[in-house]
Amino acid sequence: MIRKDDVKWWIAEAQKHPQAAPSIVEALSERLIALDEENERLRDEIIRLERRAPGASADSEEVSALRDKVATLQALVNGEVSDEPCAVLLSDGLQAAHVPLAQMHKLARQEQAVLSKGAMLGLRRVLLARPHEEVLLLTSQGRGLKVPVSDVPLLEGSDWPALDGPASGENEWLTGAVAVAHQPRFWTVVTRRGFVRQLMRIDFDRRVEKSEPLIESPFRRDVPMTVVDGDEGDLMLVTRWGREVRFPQRSIESSGSVGLELNDDDEVVAALPLRDEGAQVLVVTADGFAVRRGASQFEPRLRPGGKGQSFIQAFDVLGAFCCAPEDRLLYLTYSGKAVFASVSDIPLYTRSSKGARVVVFDRDPAVAVVLVQ
Repeated sequence: MIRKDDVKWWIAEAQKHPQAAPSIVEALSERLIALDEENERLRDEIIRLERRAPGASADSEEVSALRDKVATLQALVNGEVSDEPCAVLLSDGLQAAHVPLAQMHKLARQEQAVLSKGAMLGLRRVLLARPHEEVLLLTSQGRGLKVPVSDVPLLEGSDWPALDGPASGENEWLTGAVAVAHQPRFWTVVTRRGFVRQLMRIDFDRRVEKSEPLIESPFRRDVPMTVVDGDEGDLMLVTRWGREVRFPQRSIESSGSVGLELNDDDEVVAALPLRDEGAQVLVVTADGFAVRRGASQFEPRLRPGGKGQSFIQAFDVLGAFCCAPEDRLLYLTYSGKAVFASVSDIPLYTRSSKGARVVVFDRDPAVAVVLVQ
């Protein structure tokens, strides 16, 4: 976090643990440098847009949006607002609310519900994001919608905010969402039935702006479930029934490819870009089990397709993440409670298994999970 109120805490920690002072300074410096670099990048983008269209109004929607981002980043650099991560909660009906991570920890310790049981019925996704990032929403109509995290209202009480999220069409609901910090050159769009396609960023942004479908799947009633950085590396798809497939992103055909063969009742629940063979992949289930395995265990196919192989012995996979041992998991259960668990408590496996029980949910299983890094 970058807040003036935290200065006393940093000083106290440095005095209490002198050996940790260099680490504290280094972490803060890295965060300030990253914010400053992002600030400069957005300033350059504004200048580029204004030069590209000298006759256009400086207050065009695109330029105004970039100016808002620059203002937010400048406030973060100046310490005027908090850079604390928050959990962004998203409903089927495209409603959104955020909860500061510190508040999530407090609610978890007190075993208080984040959302009421009625509100939890509409929960579709939970993301971890920072104030200067955007949330990209995917809908049942195949559309993409961009929402700055700074525009997402604070959750007050235990019900969804009165104001709805982004405007939705008739019979349109949320199917996926990701937090976006940096725009890649290519986006890879993934559907629930495992169809994948790459789009250049300029084409992707044009489709979002014009409310055009991001992907046209050959499968009936298929919808986009996520997008990932498609610039390089392999793509791993993980399904509800615990199966996975891995293939190079460059092998995806220009018109799209079927990533893997699925049973009728199965679906893709996560897509991970893999650039580092030393990466660890964590798969978690709704009833509290988890398996952590090295990405090097999964030999990539030459091209998309095939039935994949078993990653975990389960039929209720909730999510999959590239993780580090110091990361944590944040679950939200059916009753609305927040539960944290440490990744380091999950052993490294070398083969498919049921995994380790991370949390005992009893009759209150998890409905959403996010990795806290």
